[in-house]
This record gives sequence, C-alpha cells and structure tokens, in this order.
Amino acid sequence: MLLYGNNVILCRVKDAKWFFLPGGHIEDGESAKVALLRELREEIGEGDYNIISFVGACENIFPLEEGVFQHEMNIILAVSVPDDIEPKTKEDHIEFISVAKNDLKNYKILPVNLKDGIIEWLYSNKPFFKEI
Repeated sequence: MLLYGNNVILCRVKDAKWFFLPGGHIEDGESAKVALLRELREEIGEGDYNIISFVGACENIFPLEEGVFQHEMNIILAVSVPDDIEPKTKEDHIEFISVAKNDLKNYKILPVNLKDGIIEWLYSNKPFFKEI
C-alpha cells in the first residue's frame, strides 16, 4: 500500500471502474520485500522507498475466464513514497490516482475484503487477515 502524504495511491487498468493496490507478483527466489521494491521501481521508478509496516494479508479467488479461477494471497506492506517522487506509472495500460485516506470507502477497490482490511488498519494500526 503506497502512502503519499495523507493519501493512498490506487491503481487501475485504464478506463476500468474498479481499483486495486499497486504491486505485483513475487518471482522465484524473491522475498516479498524484494519483490515489492522491484515492482515499485518497475512501475514508478527509482527511489528511496521506505517500508513502514506490515499491514495485513488477504486471500482471494477470482475468475480469469469461463471455468478458470485464480487463487491469490495478497501480502500488504505500507510504503511511504518520498516527497521528491510523483507517483506516476511507467506502464501504459494502468494509471494511478491519489485518494485521501478518509475517501477510500467511496471507491470500488478489489478485492472488497482487502479494502475493508486497509480501512481498518488505517484507523487501528492493527494487522489484519482476511479469508475468503
């Protein structure tokens, strides 16, 4: 979860009606932390990203196509984006938006149970685990 001042950075495929957290997949031999920092450099650019805290974990299953499902386990870490970096994506098919923490409830963020966990963490600082 990217924190930029008092805002959270959300991502979406251009023209989509829903959002997700920036990040990506862990490659063979990577730790979650190394994967996160690699993804940030690939998606935003070089920077001195500061991992602040473990936020939580969220299990999700969603359809990829008719009869084919993807099972994912999201590991959420809070990362502060340095003030000298404007969080703009380097990838053509996605876009970032900056949302005030208090406004997250007004956005369609998937998976829904992840959105609920993030909002809980922002107010309590207690890590969460959201199951299917």
